[in-house]
Amino acid sequence: MSSKPIQEYPVHGLMPKQDTQAASFIKKFPKYDGRDTVIAILDTGVDPGAAGMQVTTDGKPKMIDIVDCTGGGDVETTKIVKATTTEDGVKSIEGLSGRKLILGDWTNPSNEYRIGLKRAYELFPNDLKSRIKSERRQNYIKKQSHLLSEAQTRLAEYIKKEDKDETEKAELEARVEALKDLNQNYEDPGIIFDCVVFFDGKDWRAVIDINEDGDLREQPCLTDYRKELKYHTFGKADLLNFSVNIYNNGDILSIVTLAGSHGTHVAGITAANFPDEPALNGVAPGAQIVSLRIGDSRLGSMETGPGLTRAATHLAMHKVDLANMSYGESSSLPTDGHFIKLLANEAIGKSGCIFVTSAGNDGPCYSSIGAPAGMDESFITVGAYVKHAQMQAEYALLESVTERPYTWSSRGPSSDGYHGVDIYAPGSAITSVPVYVLNKLDLKNGTSMSSPNACGCIALLVSALKAEKQEYTPYRLKNAVVQTGKSVEDPLGVGFIQVDKAWEYLDNYKESKDLDLLFKVTVQKGGNKRGVYLRELDEVSQIQYITTKVQPNFMGESDPESPKYNQAKFDYDVRVALVSTDSWITVPDYVYLHSSGNAFQIKVDPTALSESKFHFGQVLGYDTSAPERGPLFRIPVSVVKPTSPSQGYIQYKNVEYGPGDIIRRFVQVPEGATSCDLTIKARAPGTDTAPARFMLHLLQLVPQQNHKDKHTYTFMLGSGSYGDPHSDEQVIKKSFSVRGGLNLEVCLAQFWSGLGRHAIDLSLSFHGVQITGGNLANGQGMIRLEPQLTRLDISSPVRREDNLNVNVAFKKLRKYYRPTQAEITPMSPDRDLLPSTRLMYQLILTYNIKIDAATVITARFPTIMNQLYEHFLAGVFGIIYDTNKKVVSYLDVFDHDLNLSQKGDYTIMLQLSTENESALEKLKDTILELDSDLKTVNFKTFQKIADAYTKNASTLSKFALERKDLKVFYVAPPTGKDALPKEVKAGDALVGSLTFMSGIDGGQYNVLYTVPPLLTESNSSKSDEKKPTDEELDQKLKDATRDLQLSYLKKFTADSAAYKELLSNIEASYPNDIALLEFKMNALWTASAGKSSVDNLLKPGQLTESEANEIIKTADSILAKFDQRELLEFYGRKKPEDESTEEKEKRKENDNNKKQLVNALKNKVMAYAAILDKEKHREEFDVAYKELQQWSSDDSSSNLASLLVKVKSEREAGHLGLALKVVQKYLSDASLTTETKQDVGKVWSVRNDLLKELEWSLWAEYDSKWNLIRQPPYGYALF
Repeated sequence: MSSKPIQEYPVHGLMPKQDTQAASFIKKFPKYDGRDTVIAILDTGVDPGAAGMQVTTDGKPKMIDIVDCTGGGDVETTKIVKATTTEDGVKSIEGLSGRKLILGDWTNPSNEYRIGLKRAYELFPNDLKSRIKSERRQNYIKKQSHLLSEAQTRLAEYIKKEDKDETEKAELEARVEALKDLNQNYEDPGIIFDCVVFFDGKDWRAVIDINEDGDLREQPCLTDYRKELKYHTFGKADLLNFSVNIYNNGDILSIVTLAGSHGTHVAGITAANFPDEPALNGVAPGAQIVSLRIGDSRLGSMETGPGLTRAATHLAMHKVDLANMSYGESSSLPTDGHFIKLLANEAIGKSGCIFVTSAGNDGPCYSSIGAPAGMDESFITVGAYVKHAQMQAEYALLESVTERPYTWSSRGPSSDGYHGVDIYAPGSAITSVPVYVLNKLDLKNGTSMSSPNACGCIALLVSALKAEKQEYTPYRLKNAVVQTGKSVEDPLGVGFIQVDKAWEYLDNYKESKDLDLLFKVTVQKGGNKRGVYLRELDEVSQIQYITTKVQPNFMGESDPESPKYNQAKFDYDVRVALVSTDSWITVPDYVYLHSSGNAFQIKVDPTALSESKFHFGQVLGYDTSAPERGPLFRIPVSVVKPTSPSQGYIQYKNVEYGPGDIIRRFVQVPEGATSCDLTIKARAPGTDTAPARFMLHLLQLVPQQNHKDKHTYTFMLGSGSYGDPHSDEQVIKKSFSVRGGLNLEVCLAQFWSGLGRHAIDLSLSFHGVQITGGNLANGQGMIRLEPQLTRLDISSPVRREDNLNVNVAFKKLRKYYRPTQAEITPMSPDRDLLPSTRLMYQLILTYNIKIDAATVITARFPTIMNQLYEHFLAGVFGIIYDTNKKVVSYLDVFDHDLNLSQKGDYTIMLQLSTENESALEKLKDTILELDSDLKTVNFKTFQKIADAYTKNASTLSKFALERKDLKVFYVAPPTGKDALPKEVKAGDALVGSLTFMSGIDGGQYNVLYTVPPLLTESNSSKSDEKKPTDEELDQKLKDATRDLQLSYLKKFTADSAAYKELLSNIEASYPNDIALLEFKMNALWTASAGKSSVDNLLKPGQLTESEANEIIKTADSILAKFDQRELLEFYGRKKPEDESTEEKEKRKENDNNKKQLVNALKNKVMAYAAILDKEKHREEFDVAYKELQQWSSDDSSSNLASLLVKVKSEREAGHLGLALKVVQKYLSDASLTTETKQDVGKVWSVRNDLLKELEWSLWAEYDSKWNLIRQPPYGYALF
């Protein structure tokens, strides 16, 4: 028994509320707990069945609306059917799956039902999908193992027999092989839901066949969630809750699920309510929730432009009080973007929604803030902080560490100088997660958790303001929260949110109208910026005089014709005292402001500031009549003075780290440097130390470039013997790309929870080979090579570089496509009408591409990609379909490698959306750049021009380059007709890299080579063909006339007078002509019930005995015209190397004869096969088939008719395994193109029939489901 007393669990740390004063505020004001507020959660979706998501503290429904803004759960329901009723009164329809759907006793005045189909795995979040697939696979393995063991047992028993038939043995082997092959290619299709939508006279309703049994009578009829607040669960296995919304007068059913557990956890922090255990409550348990899903499950859970636009529109048009968005990406611009403007101007500026967002988890470097964080002054951006209560309850640490921002929490300032992060809040919690996770509560941390905590805190303030009937604006709330934040000695002055203090501030200054203003700061340096940010060497080497304008920003007018704020703008004037927080910042003493603002100069003197440090100050503007209420505005001033390395090298020795320590160095990267070698040497200082996780973050600010490809590394120091001070140093080496001439922040941090102390030596060694004309490394540009020979001038600006080895290699082929179709149409007003009442338009661009072999592609649209929050368009989304309209993959605004496993034709459809129709007009010619894998093509490098034409191999070997020396070399493509792979065509481009230092990130340049017209074999000798005689010309004329007549004969209907007259003329002119006989043979197939040889082979009984005999008779007539022995002798002789003209003519004649003979034999075989059964025509078929095999190789893997003949033969012999084997071979070799898709579809049907005949129900049902996926009955999937 432990002597340590067992204490109560510190439950208050599970859901942090004490440190923010939220708990004390609710204790003082129990009814100001968020009630009467509505909070929108823009995230992966919120589970209405999750713990704490049922009711508010005052008994209202917790979740009042659930919307999928992405369209990922959309089902097209445009097909209308009418129900039929049996004698016993049971109503039914046929669903799109082909299943009979039994309908319930529902009110439907029209008796019209709209039907759709949706695959469950398109609705399930990835983690659930993985779990369900794993659980279903266990059941699958049992069934498959039974089938396989049964087949293997039969084979083993047969092998033991003394009197064995090899064909029967091959059949049993084929069955075993087929089962193994099926298993190897198994991919769970999951459940496929039939969906039914109907109008009950009042509302549109939807019913989903979640059990796949067709009986809908026990399933609920759901309508838009907000109307009845009803949801349902797919099944006991998944426990995934869903609701619906129905749009476009029943044409679109939106099945609303989750893209992950993140959104529910966020909502739990903000507003979960646990009546039986209030300690677990979210920050504002009285608030109601609106779930706006922006995470698209088609893309994992990534947000997209269309989803963001719809979410912002919902905020504005439904008057939501607050919104939390714990989502984001790195942005190439600090402001701007369609979504950002929509939020700031409409949702916040006009509708008064308070928008709270996470700073991002891309720290600890400065300026690592993401988007939408800090992209507009009206947003409240939240960083993540860890307090002792969280450490104790959530993290199970061995010892307590200092409270601080989480190591990974993104920091400001923004790249335009705006401070970025407004406030800190607790960045972790153990709270609600979706039911499908199979946990009630779970731990998550991140700024994703700090943002909803702050949002909940602000909801308490809004709840109080509403209860006390005080008017407020989003600006007032932001001012109160920021002004009253508790100091945590943050370098940028960011405080920790305090609810009591904020309420006190709001109460004290409730009559101050200027609290409802935000001040727009415009710093006129290098464009309009929102703060002063001096970071690069030239900027910080001299005194700067910077003109800055400050202008009050009023709330927007919701009705311009009845303006609310014009009088306030006229009345506004304020006398402002300007105060700088640091001596190196000088400002005027005063400035007078009216509603149009005013400008003044700020003097910044960075010359005396210390190097390699971040210096932050502010210019504060106080109302001279009320200085006690804090500054009206703050102008952030940030200065970073880099250290310039000597000879490209810099070192920091014996720097000691403890828990949470973050030490930054700012280094001026030498001009021309392209890469850096960083070395860390770590040791335990003096005594044994605990192992600790370290984070290395490296950041340069490149104009208009995001940080998605950031350099961040994590590693453990002090593990094992390295924790012993007497052991060897632990050495960590990293190489990374850099941009010459820009300041580099080198930030090394001991993780906030990492214990122990560690002594670190850190060194940086810069390298670079520069191509004259600018440093194009790190993706900043592309070297374009000349068609035949390219001269490149290089130098080494940083240091002497040894062992340089130039290598030019291309591993990607780029093809360019213009759209085959470009159509602009208005979008649906149900979801795509903006708050301004302007309707969105969509431009659908269609690209048709052909893939010759399985490959990995990257589909790029450079003009509209690699931007999201800063995008000028409202939305960009793409879908890749195969020729059957099956969805193969999805496209967003970032580059992704996509695997195309089957050769064939594909269609890429790209949707661009915005309310600006003229912008879409300009995008109609958007070019697709399609990159695919290419067998490596190496270009040669030469020291001199002459070498390129006199030497067979590269003449440029390894060399050293002295600092600042210039060197010239030449690059040439391989020469010769087959120098490039066969798939490379003129006008294509090869994409690759030029490297000087192998294996080093940053030691390479991107290279592009546009393929010129390709070499062709010249034909210098004139044709020596013999001039045809008059008799030969006359025969050619007769043949051409006959062929023309036969071509017209095919166009006439068979029973028309014109047909009969023309046929009679041809028969009279060309009696017993082979071409005529072939026409008659084809006509016999066409006249049959099957209409073609293939369809007659697919469906037995369609070709009558007499029709078959007539085809056989006609084929025999053709065969009688050839001397087969003579033909066999001809092809049995070796072909001469140099044939004479006469020999060539004879070969051409015999080739044509052989072709006609084989065609006749094939038709004869097909006719026998069409009427073949176990008792009749077997012998005749075998003889004809054997004769065909004598003349033609087996083409059943590529020719549909030959395949069906073989399948019929094996099937009738009872050899279903062998039949399945040839079918599988055909399908594995087939390409899915516009021309072949019908044939492939027929073979899929044949395979399904064979699986049923084999009584392999597991695989027959599997194949039937995949046929619905492979050939979607609804056509193209919706965007």
